[in-house]
Amino acid sequence: MRPAERHYPLESEEEADRVLHTLHDRFPSRLEPQEESSRIYYDTFDWRLYKDRSVLTLTLAGRAGTIRWNSLDGTPRCRLRRLSMPAFAADFPQGPCRGALAPILAARRLFPIVRLSCRTATLQLLDDRRKTIAAVVREGCTACRPDDEDGTQLSPGLRLVPVRGYAVAAGEVRAVLEGELRLRPEEDGELARILAAIGREPGDYSSKLDLRLAPEMTAAAAARLVHRHLLATLHANEAGVRDNLDEEFLHDFRVASRRARSALGQIKAVFPQDIVDHYREELAWLGSVTGPTRDLDVYLGNMGDYRASLPEAAHDALAPLLAFLEGHHRTEHDRLVEALGSPRYRKLVEGWQHFLDQTTIEGPAPANASRPVSEVASKRIWRIYRRVLKDGRSIAPESPATALHRLRIDCKKLRYLMEFFRSLYDTETVERLIDSLKQLQDNLGYFNDCVVQQETLRRLAQQMADEDGMPVETYLAMGRLQALLEERQGAERARFAERFAQFSADEHRQLFQRLFAPQDRAKS
Repeated sequence: MRPAERHYPLESEEEADRVLHTLHDRFPSRLEPQEESSRIYYDTFDWRLYKDRSVLTLTLAGRAGTIRWNSLDGTPRCRLRRLSMPAFAADFPQGPCRGALAPILAARRLFPIVRLSCRTATLQLLDDRRKTIAAVVREGCTACRPDDEDGTQLSPGLRLVPVRGYAVAAGEVRAVLEGELRLRPEEDGELARILAAIGREPGDYSSKLDLRLAPEMTAAAAARLVHRHLLATLHANEAGVRDNLDEEFLHDFRVASRRARSALGQIKAVFPQDIVDHYREELAWLGSVTGPTRDLDVYLGNMGDYRASLPEAAHDALAPLLAFLEGHHRTEHDRLVEALGSPRYRKLVEGWQHFLDQTTIEGPAPANASRPVSEVASKRIWRIYRRVLKDGRSIAPESPATALHRLRIDCKKLRYLMEFFRSLYDTETVERLIDSLKQLQDNLGYFNDCVVQQETLRRLAQQMADEDGMPVETYLAMGRLQALLEERQGAERARFAERFAQFSADEHRQLFQRLFAPQDRAKS
């Protein structure tokens, strides 16, 4: 592995001159001619690489291009010679780089987030045989947004680039830079500083609910904050949904709309009932027009698993299914784009924004509107939690799949409420309870997915037969997949008792009671 690079921000060009002169005096060296280059930083829309404490760049100099994936502290992870950045992890060439990026990026597309135009001068530090043992690169760069030509001049900087096999020599150079010259490296890299110059910060979008609510805030004010956050998430993902940039835009868009509909139904008596009824209906419509495309995203995403689940000889038999799904995805996505361009959608988001921005409401205030949010939230969470316990305890081995489906929906409502209001409670405790609930949800979700996918495969087989006919091999392969999904469904059903027992354990019930139960309740 290559040693870590170090970047040192400087105050002025004069300081850069002094540092290079000092290094030239201390070490045999050769100054290379100045060159122009560009460096583009990439990440996903939700900053998956930055959250992984890494940074991915494409540097173009002359006719050469280099992709570098480094940790924020400069430690190299992989390096490729390429003139362009692949869009997805699957587009990288087979090898360690692709293998390491795939679980981080998953299905997300890489986007340029900032572009640097730089003039660089490289001081090659040499040993007695005139071989390079380290390089110090002086950089003067202009930063701009990827789609903008107007840039912001950055302060100058130096980059120490060690050479493999010369770690001791690089250490000696660092000693001069950090000891004698008292330069301070950017321990977490330069990206945050570069983005600040163009008015951005890493992590400025996340699908995670991270609201800061005060216990004394009224329930109506807190509900407005929740809905403003969810509406902002819709707006943030809308362009990506329209352009079908990657499947997670639609996923986050749908989750935000589902959360908003759930919040309207679960945070009760804080908004006028006619407002609640109207926007629940409109959000249900939004769910119906986005559902078909999302379902096809899921099935297309499952194709790799489907292939891996079958004998290699049967892999080609799934090609007609893939083509069928892709064709229908294009059709459904066109319908979705049409819906997002409709007056109904514009009226939904604009009307909802207008209501949320109002400071007063005509007519009598709903019963919970002026109550402290901590009281309203705790009461509702406690009630849904008790319902989950009751329904979960009633599920027996012979219970129908619909019983587990109803429990899954109630678990989702409970989790949404806990995520909306997590800032009102002890962080460590509420996160522990959410994690326990998530494990139960995963079990119920996997079980439901198996049920739904079996039914979908049966329906798709019939559709394919009705529309274009279907090769016998494809029909048999889809039958094998249904049998495999039935086995997985049985396995998840068998795990349910264990997962529910973990969730409903005494220690968790005591924590739920301590956080959410009314003061006059002594038992769950």
